[in-house]
Amino acid sequence: MALRYWLTRPRKLVARLRYWAWEKANPDKPWMCPGTIKFLQNNLSRSMTALEFGSGRSTLWFSTLVGNLTSVEHNSAWYEQVKQQLADAGVRNVDYRHVPLDHPMSEPERSSYEPTPDYVAVADGFPEGALHFVVVDGHYRTHCARHAISKIAKGGYLLIDDVNMWPTLSALPVPPSWHIADDSTNGLKRCVIWQAR
Repeated sequence: MALRYWLTRPRKLVARLRYWAWEKANPDKPWMCPGTIKFLQNNLSRSMTALEFGSGRSTLWFSTLVGNLTSVEHNSAWYEQVKQQLADAGVRNVDYRHVPLDHPMSEPERSSYEPTPDYVAVADGFPEGALHFVVVDGHYRTHCARHAISKIAKGGYLLIDDVNMWPTLSALPVPPSWHIADDSTNGLKRCVIWQAR
């Protein structure tokens, strides 16, 4: 089934092979578009405070680029794996949190939640303008972005991975005045970074 999928989509097959080669050549980099990685390397700094929804290889990588990182993960097995990676690397600037989902993983995202899921509410614990960089790459994506908006300082960045999950960028709760600082694709997925104004 998987082979048939790729053979009937030759452009995606080429993009997948190209990205596979890039991943092999960059084993320490996050599973994001190469253009996104380049932008972050050039624009993040140790003076920044960051929040990441959805941990992984990115968590250790981000810890080397920002001063303080809070990372939220819902999957307990994945949490333990990343927690061990951080410990093995001696990382001390990451507040790594396991926050289970309040709804079944298979349930599509709702337009609203009452009360706010604990996972999303992590953003609410930050003062307004306290964050310089927010990554939305986990669950409840629309709501994580919505709750993080006011927490991002002017000039800070909001990264939403896999924006191709939405029909258009206007479907995302990003203020229209915010500038798109980077819009990258690897032929399989798309990642957009906005700069707060």
